[in-house]
Amino acid sequence: MIQNKKEIENITTLESLDADFIEDMRLVARQNIERETRLDISEDQSFFSTFRMFDSQEQSQPQFHKLYPQYKSYLNQEFDAQKDRIETLENDIAYQKFFLSWERNHFDPSRNASMRSTDATRLRVDQIASYTQEIKDIISKSPEAWQFYYSRQWLEDIESQANQRLVAVPYVQKTKHKIIDSLNLGVPVYLVGHLGSGKTQIAIESAVDFTIQNKINDHLADDLEAWFQEHKNASEDDAKCAFKRLNEKWKAYYEHIYEVGSEEEIESLQPLFISGSHNLTYEDMFVEKTLSLEQNFSSDSFESYLNTMVDDYLNWLQHHEHEIVGLKPEEQLQLKVQIWKSFSDLLIAKNNSFGTTIQKIEREILIALRQGRPVIVDELNTIAMQNLIALNDLLQRHAGQTAYITGIGPVKIAKGFAFIGTGNLSTQMVQYEGTNQLNPAFQSRFVTIEYNYVPQDLVGDLNINVDDTNNELYRVILSTLANREGAIQLPNGPESLKELYRFAQLSRLTQNVFMGKISEFEADGKSTVELREAVLSIRNIIHVLENWNCGEEKSLTMALWDGFISSITNADDQNYILSQAVRYGFFSEREGWSVRSKEVGEGITNYEEIRSNDSDYVRGPLTTYCSYDIIGLLYGQKPRHKSVPLQLRQTIGDEAAHIETLKLSDIQNMNQEIENLEYTSFLIDYLKETGDDN
Repeated sequence: MIQNKKEIENITTLESLDADFIEDMRLVARQNIERETRLDISEDQSFFSTFRMFDSQEQSQPQFHKLYPQYKSYLNQEFDAQKDRIETLENDIAYQKFFLSWERNHFDPSRNASMRSTDATRLRVDQIASYTQEIKDIISKSPEAWQFYYSRQWLEDIESQANQRLVAVPYVQKTKHKIIDSLNLGVPVYLVGHLGSGKTQIAIESAVDFTIQNKINDHLADDLEAWFQEHKNASEDDAKCAFKRLNEKWKAYYEHIYEVGSEEEIESLQPLFISGSHNLTYEDMFVEKTLSLEQNFSSDSFESYLNTMVDDYLNWLQHHEHEIVGLKPEEQLQLKVQIWKSFSDLLIAKNNSFGTTIQKIEREILIALRQGRPVIVDELNTIAMQNLIALNDLLQRHAGQTAYITGIGPVKIAKGFAFIGTGNLSTQMVQYEGTNQLNPAFQSRFVTIEYNYVPQDLVGDLNINVDDTNNELYRVILSTLANREGAIQLPNGPESLKELYRFAQLSRLTQNVFMGKISEFEADGKSTVELREAVLSIRNIIHVLENWNCGEEKSLTMALWDGFISSITNADDQNYILSQAVRYGFFSEREGWSVRSKEVGEGITNYEEIRSNDSDYVRGPLTTYCSYDIIGLLYGQKPRHKSVPLQLRQTIGDEAAHIETLKLSDIQNMNQEIENLEYTSFLIDYLKETGDDN
């Protein structure tokens, strides 16, 4: 029982020990960043190695609590335990999904092909849901499980950025699942959205994931059958262990191919690709016909040719024997040789011919059909409708069935074939030149999926919003700035993080306006708001961040101007985005900017209009954030232990009895209450001494 203020000042809390852990991880992050910078360069660059210089900032060494080493040891053990626990459940989910896929692909063919729900598939679906919920429960209750799960997710985000893949925020993941689920059902996908949203990229990634997973499932089916033949008495737990080992083996195999495989190996995993245009014809998609000049020779054997020529030669000699006899021996030999060559030339001329022939070269869709690979037709809605109609029969068929291809005939569709089309989404505000509205009957053959920009809250600030599902764009932005270990170094750290959050909000606002999805509040009370050409899409966001370079020599405001706003050629678009940037805290007057509102139709804004003097940017002190800092920003507060964990008590021993689970803020409130009580006690004693009965 806490009795007085002195006891409170000596309290050790789990929160304070955890704060030591975070500070320790920041120290490790700083050291890793310095080590990366100082890596030895090659011997042929000895000049640079000799004269390199580094900006070293004084960093105070943190002072840790005496119990911190034992606490860190406990955390490492608990991280490993929660890692095993979560990965076991994830393997259970993968095992159930593998079985679910098998069940759906091996239903009774006498049943309706569209009805694949059975008691076997329903069981797998329920188990997947149960295991998924169990993982969620673990993460919501265990701080260590929470840290492991989201730290892993954060590092995967950074890996995706490094490999130029989309960051797997919930919006991206859900869209990928929709695409792959449709492809697994044999239904073609039409992916529509606005410019710069990443339609083509998500189509490619989904096609690759679809191909690799199907290949892995085929390997697993064969390998597990072979394993079972040697382990007939195995339990399901044994089967899950075998599945995990084999699944990890084949995943590693295809990851290795993707990283260092041969050109042919990588090509086999990639979808075939067609760039759509108005000039693209039906033949360009299936088969290309070309004229070629070819030399043809009779198909008889060479022995037959030689025998014919010898007979003709001997007959000629016999008929002209009396003429040959009168010649000198040298002349006879010369004549015979000449006659032989003549017969040879005549024979070749008779059996040899030149002419033009028509060659058929298979193109992407036909290759994909025969080889069982996905094919992507980018900008599908730019192709003339009369050419797209030729796809009608193909789009209604599934793997194993036969599609009729005009000019080719019936073609059996190989397993693994899939069709994805992409198209820009025109609206009343934005019209993409050269695009067409697809015939409704043709489009009905697809599952149409709209894919646009990732979500981002527009209201509030970084300190309020902790819902990761509404701040996915902020997550993408931070992942572009982190190193491989998940650490980020920023000048004026807290302010830079808030500024990046406002940049995410500004970006999403421009996206909403560009798409025509804007509320009255977001439009700042204006009746007509539109952007016709300019939008802070992901690629433009990256341009700004690269221009900023983590605040090395310019502010984020200046990078926003240099990397995006200054290059906008539509005056109304530029002036609206500039006005909204001011609203979100950029281009402030205290930093020397002077941005005035312009009416619709006024001209382009140039740098001299909004700034009278050069920027006097001074980079602030660097702050290093470790991966645990970042996941706290992205996913909110982690769960708290309600009591000191048994494993921690065993690790620390008797000292564990002095550890409280209260938050520091709770202790500060208790401290204030005790001070208030002490003051009240003093006041009562004073009143008694002075004899004041009131």
